[in-house]
Amino acid sequence: MKQAAVCGVLGLLLALHGCSSAPDMVIDSFEGPLTIETMDYGAGGGATLQVSAATDQKVDAEQSLKLDYDISGGGYLWAARGYKLDVAGAARWLVAPEKIHWSGFKGVSLQMFGTNSGGKVAFDIKDSGSEMWRFVLEDNFSGWNNILIPFEEFFPRSDWQPQNADRNNKLDFPVMSFQFEPRRPDKGIYYFDRVALVRK
Repeated sequence: MKQAAVCGVLGLLLALHGCSSAPDMVIDSFEGPLTIETMDYGAGGGATLQVSAATDQKVDAEQSLKLDYDISGGGYLWAARGYKLDVAGAARWLVAPEKIHWSGFKGVSLQMFGTNSGGKVAFDIKDSGSEMWRFVLEDNFSGWNNILIPFEEFFPRSDWQPQNADRNNKLDFPVMSFQFEPRRPDKGIYYFDRVALVRK
């Protein structure tokens, strides 16, 4: 009887452990064609950006996202995926925002390939009110690295917001899209893969 009770307790503990260590929800691993029809990207003011799929550097499946950029002449650039974007075909998440139970997640994770360049990449998310929130990724490591960004570490962009943004300084769920903006060095290549939501 005592042995059965012990086994029951152990089983319960194992079950609870399994629940607490549920895998993160991958929302994009950049499979398939990465073109102007499937990503919202561009550059202006003297900057250039080439977006492509990289099969030689990857974490998941067949490929990763490759951003080859040059902002040495000034200007700006971006590469976005998700919903409420100018490119309708960029809505390629594996799970649509409205089907995600956001209260069960504490942040976003992504895989970034670093070269220890000291560079910086702005990683933005757009909330349900079209307000843009930012976190700055730092290239201070070598090789692939999984970066966890708690939602509370994002801050509202002060340099620019979409015209229709509610600007209420509150991260409103569901999150609709994400984007990358290389900032430093002035030119280079970045690789990204497996963007996921991290469970609480």
